[in-house]
Amino acid sequence: MNEPDPIETLATRSGRPVDRRWRLFGALVVLFVGSALMRRMLGIEWSAETIRALVSEAGIWAPITFVALLVFRLVLVIPSIVLLPAGGLLFGAFEGSVYGAIGLTLSGLANYGLVKWAGANAFQSRISPRFHGLLELARSPAGAGAVAIITGYPVGPIGITHFGAAIAGMGFMTFLLAVATGSIVRSATFSFFGASFATSDRLLQASLLMLGAIVIPLVIPRSREWLRRGFGMSKKGSRQPTESAGDGTTKGS
Repeated sequence: MNEPDPIETLATRSGRPVDRRWRLFGALVVLFVGSALMRRMLGIEWSAETIRALVSEAGIWAPITFVALLVFRLVLVIPSIVLLPAGGLLFGAFEGSVYGAIGLTLSGLANYGLVKWAGANAFQSRISPRFHGLLELARSPAGAGAVAIITGYPVGPIGITHFGAAIAGMGFMTFLLAVATGSIVRSATFSFFGASFATSDRLLQASLLMLGAIVIPLVIPRSREWLRRGFGMSKKGSRQPTESAGDGTTKGS
């Protein structure tokens, strides 16, 4: 017997789907307006040095501040490729990897919870057709592995993959393990790269590690196809909404 999804259980208690959608709209407006004002007041820019200075000023609260920036990076419009190297500069490769992985995982869980709270239907109709292959992939037996690979890949956005996995109905524990695994890989890669700027003798090693993390998944056909779907670049699965998920027959035929 399948265990109940804790996030979906909470979502079903929070009101009717229509009410949740209006609350979602209001919450998003408040978040984006508030984040714009916060970025303006704090002077946050797309710069690892600016992020490092901001977090270091937090003193003993620096790790929590860094994790919070990662969790809310979507509304703050700060990409993880800027935040994660700053973590390596601030805390060193190991601690930066740990804090970065925590932040990315919590961010993924927030995206998952948002979809479960508002209802998958509130998002599915707004998904671009080029990401239908991602939804199909997330529903497949390889879905968890694909989410882990896409999350761990250093280049490209990961938020759409986390939203897609939730919309596709991936189980909570499966999603958590996949996102946590990928987050550790992505965070460690960038943290080691960021920390290498403090010790020039490691810069070449860090650069080679980053290059390997980018190139190796592209050489393997399966992971390359997963990445293409995750970034909306694959034609496979583009007819997903018009085909039955069970036997492949066309709806309405």
